[in-house]
Amino acid sequence: MGRRIPTAEEYEQQIRYTRDEIEARLCSLGQEIDRDFPDGVILLVYLRAAAMFGCDLLRKITVDADIDFLSIGRYQGDKNESPLLFLRQDASVSLFRQTGLLCTAIVRSGFTMHFLLQQLQAKKPRSLQICTLLHNEDQQLLPLPLAYIGFNTSYASLCGYGMHFRGQG
Repeated sequence: MGRRIPTAEEYEQQIRYTRDEIEARLCSLGQEIDRDFPDGVILLVYLRAAAMFGCDLLRKITVDADIDFLSIGRYQGDKNESPLLFLRQDASVSLFRQTGLLCTAIVRSGFTMHFLLQQLQAKKPRSLQICTLLHNEDQQLLPLPLAYIGFNTSYASLCGYGMHFRGQG
């Protein structure tokens, strides 16, 4: 038995944030970033989920800005062990004495962002903060320098706008 395609009405009922809401929030975030980084900023976008968010945010920023992409891999030898994270794709731009803004689609526990911050801090940036489209404060376990938050959410799972759920979205 195949999957049933949702009706337009069912689909509309599942939308958490509209295109207009996201667009308006991106404009606000861009203005905040322009104000806070008049000398420019490097957006470090965590792939793949934040690719669309990072690129759309870059279009809203008017100060000098560069963009680069990062991705991590996970290795888990034993089912009972915590997975080991490793940097699969590192930033290609130099962060030395530069201002970096790590962009992600959603912050949940904070473990992934904590790992990426550790990796990026080793490059000795002038400053390094986080910009997230979505933040689930109820699930966050580690403190993080969340400078810019698009939306606070309590939803356990979201998909769309580059984010996927079980390969869909």
